[in-house]
Amino acid sequence: SILLKRKNSNIFTIHIQNPKVNSKNFDVVIAPQHDSHYNGSNVYHSEGAIHYITNKEIEAAKNYLTSKIKSNKIVSIILGGPNKYYSFSKEQLMEIFQSIKSCFIAKGYETIIIPSMRTPKTIIELAKKEMSKFGHVVDKVDKQAYLSAYALAEYVVVTCDSISMISEAAASGKPIYVAQMKPKKDIYRFKKFFELFEYLGIIKSFIPTTPDKPWTYKQHNEAVRIANELKDKIKK
Repeated sequence: SILLKRKNSNIFTIHIQNPKVNSKNFDVVIAPQHDSHYNGSNVYHSEGAIHYITNKEIEAAKNYLTSKIKSNKIVSIILGGPNKYYSFSKEQLMEIFQSIKSCFIAKGYETIIIPSMRTPKTIIELAKKEMSKFGHVVDKVDKQAYLSAYALAEYVVVTCDSISMISEAAASGKPIYVAQMKPKKDIYRFKKFFELFEYLGIIKSFIPTTPDKPWTYKQHNEAVRIANELKDKIKK
């Protein structure tokens, strides 16, 4: 990207995420706001991660899972997986499932559980064992099921290990609980992100014994916002 720009100044270069070099090497850098140490006159800060999910495709997928559920009171649970910050242990998942039972299932809710590409097979099997009687557990990566789960949900619970998944969930406009787990190391960037999304009224930490009254916020999609700004910049 840098080499091509040097060869032809008419090429408009956009770098996504912190490039670890001076921002002046690009026309535009799109960096998340929780990486607040990376700044520059051509740096666009996204509130959360940018992603490909749109509310239009969420609504288009709504009926995909309707045959799998009976209730119209739905809580959708989005599972991540282990990474360098979170171990995602069986014990921690059991605590989350137990909280969902006491908070939602005891109040008449049905669950839809969606795994991600990072969700271990052992965790999917645990989810089926513990939660399948209370709703539907999707046992493989299925984009249409993922989108349908957002469209059908009254509430969404997302595990804390993925800023991208929480950012994608915000495109739905649904109330989002973040299921916190004990970290393995410093999670400064995660904390900055959680603080921002709590300030924006998008998320709450998942600790209640009964659901809070559904809260609202403007559907959050930074890819769309920044793309529209960049179109104007490129035209100029």
